[in-house]
Amino acid sequence: MISSQTKSINSSLLYLWDKRTLYIGPLLEPLKLTQGAATLLVSLDKNITFNIDNGSQKIECTSLLLPAGLSVNIDTGDAIIASCNLDPLGADFSGLSALMQNKEGKAAYNLKQYGDFRQVYSKLRKEQLDSETAYSLLEDLLEHRFSQFYPNHAIDTRVAKVVDKIKQTADDNLAVDDLASLVNLSVPRLVQVFKKQTGVPMRRYRLWHRLYLTSVKIASGGHLTEAAVNAGFNDSSHFTHTFKAMFGVAPSILLLQPNGLKIIIQKDQ
Repeated sequence: MISSQTKSINSSLLYLWDKRTLYIGPLLEPLKLTQGAATLLVSLDKNITFNIDNGSQKIECTSLLLPAGLSVNIDTGDAIIASCNLDPLGADFSGLSALMQNKEGKAAYNLKQYGDFRQVYSKLRKEQLDSETAYSLLEDLLEHRFSQFYPNHAIDTRVAKVVDKIKQTADDNLAVDDLASLVNLSVPRLVQVFKKQTGVPMRRYRLWHRLYLTSVKIASGGHLTEAAVNAGFNDSSHFTHTFKAMFGVAPSILLLQPNGLKIIIQKDQ
């Protein structure tokens, strides 16, 4: 069973919120993954490298912004990383894209405001803050502090409604036809607008949310297999396979690391 562990200042942190998640600690091995959600990675001490496909040259950077659905190879070495999975409707990604200095395909790297991000994440790691306080700091960093640089980001209310419905029925595998009827769209049109807004197909977003639900249940003391099945996975093997595909490592490597992992969830979860 995976659970919250030591409160040592060197423990890694995993914050689980409904809108975003945040991991702070080492990533332990090179990652080969397909993003389940748009993600911002910020190194707190050493440069990291990435490449979009196996044939391309590795690029060195201090921070990396990845859209949902992108396949990427990342090597963080022994660096301490803050990895934030961003909001599913794309507002965070749209805003942060305006703060990046460089582009490589669909990825962007090197934040202009790297020092500000590093300072906030280092504070979280050092002080091991509670969920509410940590989220307030993160929300200010992502939504308010640099908002004058952000472009307008339109959110399709129909997609937002479908996302909410998927969250409410994650373990029921509600049919796409039912989701389309909910927002008065044809199935092909819903599939189109959902992918455009979130960056991933509905099935992949559903799997992503199930990973989140499973992690919350495990952090609350639940058994892995039971938590995975209750979240809609066929079994723990299905959960592990999906986790590795989206995060690049097996959950046992990330969640049972030697320096300990402190998992922090919202009070109402």
